[in-house]
Amino acid sequence: SILETLFIGPLKLIFEVIFSVANTFVGNPGLSIIFLSLVMNILVLPLYKRADAMQEEARDTEEKLSKGVNHIKKVFSGDERMMILQTYYRQNHYKPTDALHGSVSLLLEIPFFMAAYQFLSHLEILNGVSLGPISDLGAPDGLLVIGSLAINVLPFLMTFVNVISSAIYLKGFPLKTKIQLYAMALFFLVFLYTSPAGLVFYWTLNNVFSL
Repeated sequence: SILETLFIGPLKLIFEVIFSVANTFVGNPGLSIIFLSLVMNILVLPLYKRADAMQEEARDTEEKLSKGVNHIKKVFSGDERMMILQTYYRQNHYKPTDALHGSVSLLLEIPFFMAAYQFLSHLEILNGVSLGPISDLGAPDGLLVIGSLAINVLPFLMTFVNVISSAIYLKGFPLKTKIQLYAMALFFLVFLYTSPAGLVFYWTLNNVFSL
C-alpha cells in the first residue's frame, strides 16, 4: 500500500494525463501509446542516467576490493572470516548493502511497470481499437494463427528487442548483472504473454527507445 500511495498512484496519474493529452490531439489511442512511451522515456532518462552512474560506482568498488575479498575467503573461515571481511569493508568505506546499487535500474523499473500495467491493462478506450495488423489493442494480439492455435507475437518481439538491448548494454558487466537482466526479459515474456496488445505494445516501445 505504501508503494501504491507513494509511487504507483502518482505515476498512474502521470500516465493518464499524458495519454489523455496525446489522444485529444491525435484522436487515436494506438498513436497515443507511442507518444506516451516516448514522453515517459524522456522524463525518466535523468533517473536512469543516475542509476547507471551508481551501478558503475558499485562495479568499480567491487572490482577494486575483489582481490582482497577472495584472499580473505580463501585463507579464513567461519566467524573469523566474517569479522575480517567486515573490517576490510569498513577500512575501504564499503557496506555490503552497497551491492544493491548494482540493481538500481531493475528496482527503478518496478514502479513504472506496475503503473503501466494497472493503467493500460484496464483502459477501456483501447477495446476494439486497431493499429496496423493488431485488430484489438484491448486484447492479446493473436497475430499468428496456426490451425486453431493463436500465438501472440508482440510479447516475443518485445523480448527480442529487450535481449538485443541488454546484450549491447551489458558488455563488460559481471555475470550477476547479466543474469538479472536476462531473467527480467524472460519474466516480462511470461507475465505479459496474455496481456492486452496495447500494454505489450507500450512495453515493446519502451525497449525500442531504450535500445
